[in-house]
Amino acid sequence: MKYQDSIEQASEKAALTAAFLQRHRLAAHPVNYTVIYEYINGQNAGLCQAIEQKLAVQSSFDDFVLAELYSQWLSPQHQRQEELSQQVTTMLGKLSGTTDIASEAVQHYLDVLDQALLGFDPNNANRSRESVNKVISATYAIKASQQKLKDQLDFSNEQCHALRSELEHLKKERQLDPLTGLYNRLAMQEHLDLWLTENPGRRIAAIAVNLDHFSQFNQDYGFGVGDVILSKVARKIASYVQESGLPVRSGGEEFLILLPDVDLRTAGEIAEQVRKGVEKLRFVSAKSKTTLPKVTISLGVSIYNSAENWHQFLSRSSKVLQEAKVRGRNQVATELMLAT
Repeated sequence: MKYQDSIEQASEKAALTAAFLQRHRLAAHPVNYTVIYEYINGQNAGLCQAIEQKLAVQSSFDDFVLAELYSQWLSPQHQRQEELSQQVTTMLGKLSGTTDIASEAVQHYLDVLDQALLGFDPNNANRSRESVNKVISATYAIKASQQKLKDQLDFSNEQCHALRSELEHLKKERQLDPLTGLYNRLAMQEHLDLWLTENPGRRIAAIAVNLDHFSQFNQDYGFGVGDVILSKVARKIASYVQESGLPVRSGGEEFLILLPDVDLRTAGEIAEQVRKGVEKLRFVSAKSKTTLPKVTISLGVSIYNSAENWHQFLSRSSKVLQEAKVRGRNQVATELMLAT
């Protein structure tokens, strides 16, 4: 069983879970409750570390964040990845055992050869014949050992290709937001870490994007329609991002475009193109065939500062986005406006 708590222990964890949810104003629905209960339980090291990091930088929690945590650490895909990892470990263990046996067989064969060479005497036919027979016998033995090693290597190679393919598929699934097909925050963190490892002083521009008044849109037309609109807006945003950039769904109705080696002015120009592109979109209800209200976005543009960590960088990007909202929405703000 996964849980072996007494009634008292389970009740205490349930109370701590409820308190966490209430403190962060989170609904106690199954996904949220499961994630926080697992965090309180403390057995899932990866999940606990992820939540502790967010708490340390006072990052906000919402349904979207917890859904991502569930997907990354508790979903069937994550469990399958753990199973595949265990299969790889088992396969390597078997392969290691086989190579150990093969290594011992090779050493034995070399010892036999050494003894045979010492025993070989041109003047003593019987002794020489005996040495040759020992070499022949040892050769057959090592041939069998090497054949067994080859069979194991062939089998392991087939398994390795199959496991690698499935792992790549699972990794791709874990990095993508299922609704929009954009990258999620896990992929964002991995790319940022990679970029900054390659060059700690690398210039990275961030364009934070938020749909204007989208909560009201969901209330008026329903979350089903809202999800369709969100997906289409996401595709439009992604169309302005070249291969070197990274389009991310960073929140329920929030996106983030990361652009390496791009300055503030260029990033601002790209942001304005994105804003105009989304503003031109037109949506029609599939049921009523009526035209839906125009959707607009607000954008905030900032540049990574090597003195800050990526959590601080993203927090500052959100502040720039808020500036665009304060100034009337459906516009682009840059970090330079924060000082004015």
